[in-house]
Amino acid sequence: MPTFSTGQLALGEWWPGDGQDDDDDRNSARTLPRPSSPRQSQLSEPPEHPNRVDRRKLTSMSSSSSSALGGALPSQFGMDPLVQVLLLDSEVLLQSFPRLIGYNIVHGTARMLPALVIYGGTLGLLMCAVCRYRWGVLLSLTLYTVYMFIQSAALLVFSLAGIIKVWNASNTRWYTEYCRFREGAERPCEARPLSLEWKDSSDLDWHDVLHIVMLPSYKTPVQVLEETLQALEKFDLATTCMGVVLAFEQHEEGIVEKARLLKAKFEGRFRFVLVSFHPPNLPNHMPGKSSNECFAFQTLCSELERNHGIHRHDPRVVITVMDDDSEFHENYFEALTYHFVTTPSTRRYITTWQPPICHFKNYLRQPLLVRVSSLFATLSELAALSNPMDCHVNYSSYSLSLALASAVGGWDPDYLAEDWHMYAKCSLMTAGRVRCEPIFLPLLNYTPEEDTYLGTCHSRWEQAKRHALGVSELVYVIQGLYLGLLETRGSLRRLIYFWRICPILGKFAQVHFMNGMSAVLNVLAQFVIHFYMWRSWCYVSEMSQDRTCGLLMQSATQEGIAQEQIVLNSWMVHWQLRLSVSMAFCTLISGGFGAIYFHLVRDRVEGDLAAHPFYRYVILHWINVEVSVTAVGWLSSVIYGAAPLWIAVSRIICEAKFTHVVAGMVGRSLKFEE
Repeated sequence: MPTFSTGQLALGEWWPGDGQDDDDDRNSARTLPRPSSPRQSQLSEPPEHPNRVDRRKLTSMSSSSSSALGGALPSQFGMDPLVQVLLLDSEVLLQSFPRLIGYNIVHGTARMLPALVIYGGTLGLLMCAVCRYRWGVLLSLTLYTVYMFIQSAALLVFSLAGIIKVWNASNTRWYTEYCRFREGAERPCEARPLSLEWKDSSDLDWHDVLHIVMLPSYKTPVQVLEETLQALEKFDLATTCMGVVLAFEQHEEGIVEKARLLKAKFEGRFRFVLVSFHPPNLPNHMPGKSSNECFAFQTLCSELERNHGIHRHDPRVVITVMDDDSEFHENYFEALTYHFVTTPSTRRYITTWQPPICHFKNYLRQPLLVRVSSLFATLSELAALSNPMDCHVNYSSYSLSLALASAVGGWDPDYLAEDWHMYAKCSLMTAGRVRCEPIFLPLLNYTPEEDTYLGTCHSRWEQAKRHALGVSELVYVIQGLYLGLLETRGSLRRLIYFWRICPILGKFAQVHFMNGMSAVLNVLAQFVIHFYMWRSWCYVSEMSQDRTCGLLMQSATQEGIAQEQIVLNSWMVHWQLRLSVSMAFCTLISGGFGAIYFHLVRDRVEGDLAAHPFYRYVILHWINVEVSVTAVGWLSSVIYGAAPLWIAVSRIICEAKFTHVVAGMVGRSLKFEE
């Protein structure tokens, strides 16, 4: 292990895993020394984002929040953190003029890049078509169809694999599995009380782990919050090993009374129930889930140290962030405990855990357009988690260690996509070492819902537009990558850093660019084949024997189109048509798998299933899904996929911050009041 002296932690002179090869870097957990000088203490401060509110300034804003923002720890690294991180401090890294110019160029290009890809790519195809560069257009669309066929085949295979994994995980006795794991240990572990003194990260017992659930909420009906908390109660060790943080917005009408009722009802059912009230109009706090979590996290850290003797780098604490209308599987926290304890300590604190998100809570009440969208969003998430080649990222509700959250400085208050952003931030600051691991126990949540059919469709549209704004995370990753390359010394280390971040860029681009354009480009391909190029190709099976194809080649030659080009076009059309049919087949069969998935979780779905015969029986549900996808599948993908994306990529050029729109729910207004 390398040693550090005063001044040796100068920016860019260390690397997560310094002194070891790549494999050792992934499997080494080491700590930084406790600061012994003002210089080291300064370098150990939490990494600051240029737009993040300064916690010391925030502490002095109001007496009600000063104790909640944690001035107890003078330095983030004052308690020997388990995770090394890059600082990515733009104020330090961009002091030279060339670096600053480079950063502005990268930032501006990154903001324009999504629009250039979406609008520029489509306009480029149209210009090529007008300029009679038709075979190039056909080639581009054929390559895209090949990609979409691969994606559809992956959805088919891995959604089925995911369903099998969900069934298996639901029937697993996690504590029994843990006992089997402990049989190979050199000595049995005994549960120890949580305290500031004990901090051995290498040897954890089942009862050592403390789960803390952060529940950000805004205008959610009390009944829904009660159902969410009652689902958390099903954890066998909830009274001793689970704490709950109810993170409310201070400006919500009647919030103090709501918080009092919930705390009085559930306080004795968990180890503790902490309530935080996020003040409005804090500097750089964009209204939404992320800023609420930022404030709640600082409140939590202060509360843990002051009243529970737990510092913010305690190796036994796991934080789970969840939406307030979600319901975890009754065995999720047992499974999370198992995965947390059995993961080697060298990987435990750079790992996040993700359940498959299932939008089926109000499935029986969803309009047809919304239901098809929910079905494929659910299947896509499940397939991605079960695909070992996919770059898993956190989505909606997830878990990570307190040590990792503290090392990266908590949640940022000025970003919209809180889940993706937190994972991207952790990955950038740990030099790409963070990994997201699936736990195949589905979390059920509500799809946006209003009192009327059209109201529900509109609410889902507003949510889709907000989700599409997650494309702005590409800008964050690209500019963070630039800062990380500046902070990293050595060409080889920079190359490794770039290589580790590339999967995240690919994942974000795939979700927003490629998949979001499928509804447009697939239709454009059929238009090009059957209308624009109808005299430039013929069926491959008829090329050598059909008289029509011969006449076509003769007429094409007279118009200046080479016969070799006719052959090439014909083969591209041949594969384009077959891949399109295969892609549609995979999509339809995958949708049918959604009926099986629904029946695995049907006991947790709201409504009387007996009153809906088309959903009560798997075969009838399968047929219903196939008919629904055939009827409105394309329209649903345009309304809730392509259109919001086209709007989002144009918005991020002009603005970086957006008004948060809360998902619609009966009893809750739609807009987030600033």
